[in-house]
Order: sequence, then C-alpha cells, then structure tokens
Amino acid sequence: MRAVEDSLKRLNTDRIDVLFMHQFDGKLPIEEILRGLESVVQSGKVLYIGASNYAAWQIAKGLGISERRGWARFDVIQPMYSLVKRQVESEILPMALSENVGVIPYSPIGAGALSGKYSPNRDPGEGRLVVNAQYSKRYSADGTYEAAAAFTEFAEDMGIHPVSLAIAWVGGHPAVTSPIIGARNVAQLKPALESVDIDMTPSLRAEISALSKGPALAHDRFEESVK
Repeated sequence: MRAVEDSLKRLNTDRIDVLFMHQFDGKLPIEEILRGLESVVQSGKVLYIGASNYAAWQIAKGLGISERRGWARFDVIQPMYSLVKRQVESEILPMALSENVGVIPYSPIGAGALSGKYSPNRDPGEGRLVVNAQYSKRYSADGTYEAAAAFTEFAEDMGIHPVSLAIAWVGGHPAVTSPIIGARNVAQLKPALESVDIDMTPSLRAEISALSKGPALAHDRFEESVK
C-alpha cells in the first residue's frame, strides 16, 4: 500500500494502469500478496495487476486463488524472452494462452546480444554484456554468441536490421501481446520501431527459431499428447 501511494506521488497521478510484482516472494504466502493487490484495485488506485519473473506454476497458483476468492487476477505477465533466452516457451507462454493472460516480454534483443554487435570472436568493447557483470553472466551460456552471430548473418542476408528482426520474432509468438522495447537514443529506437513492418510468417519464424537451441520440453512424454 505504501509503495502504491509513493508511486502515485512520484507519477503525479491518481491511478496506476498496471502494477507489477517484480518477482515472486517465497517468504510471504501468495494469498497475502493477492489480498493486498485486491485492496489497491478495489480502492481504484490500480486498474490491473501483473507479475514479472514468475514461474508458470506461481502464476497459475495465483490465478487459481484469485478465481476462488473473487479477487483481481494477474491480467498480464512480463517474462524475459528472446531468441537466446527461450525458457518461457516450455510452460509460461502456453499457460498464458490457455488462461488468456497478456504477455509483454522484456529484453527481446537479449540485452544487445542480438543487436549485431556480438559474435564469438567479436567484442564491441561497450554495452551491457561487456560492462555489466550481471548481464554478462546471464548470457554466458554456451551457444549464445554463436546463435547471435548466425542470427545477425541471417538478418543481413534478408536486408533487415537485426534489432528489427529480433523484436518481430518475439512479437510473432501467438502468446505475446507486445514486446517491450528500450533505447538510449533515437538511432537505437528507429530499428526497434521498424519491427512492426516485418511480416513474421510462421515459416520465417521457424527459420529464425532454428538458429538457436530451444528449451527443454515441459515433460518427456510429449509425443503421446500430440495426435
């Protein structure tokens, strides 16, 4: 409640359109969290609630409790998603489609990994993946820069800026409502905005998807569930 009041003062507004829980709080019963969120929605200070960096089971548990209690539900989630970070494809995105939850992924260009600046043998000397230890560790998995290099070459062969294509690929998933874009200047913003002009057909998306390793399936008996 205090955080909402403080945000309203900083934003100089009477309501918050979407209030996100940034990450799951394992120390507090989720019922208490949802009850607090229900209170700020009922007060009119928040219109919708969302979850960021939650696992699929945590979101589903929250949806179930909200349904049972008649409380405000998670209407939107904010997961990390890019061609080099595809974990959400296993359970989170299918869950969102099933439960009609909006999805606005962040880092669609992999913190710059898919911007065209990186490859296994190329260090741009600047950027978050170079100067920020947290991001460097997050994207240090084997194959990340190889996939980024292959993707950059693919985009160049198409005559499309890698940033535009990376964002369009994320936005092309049927569960995604809209990718979140960010830029430090107008020059960086231009290719991000041009992503909406790309016709991300299923065949094109499949070609791009093949450039990186997809996530493990949610279970090992998937073949029996496909008819």
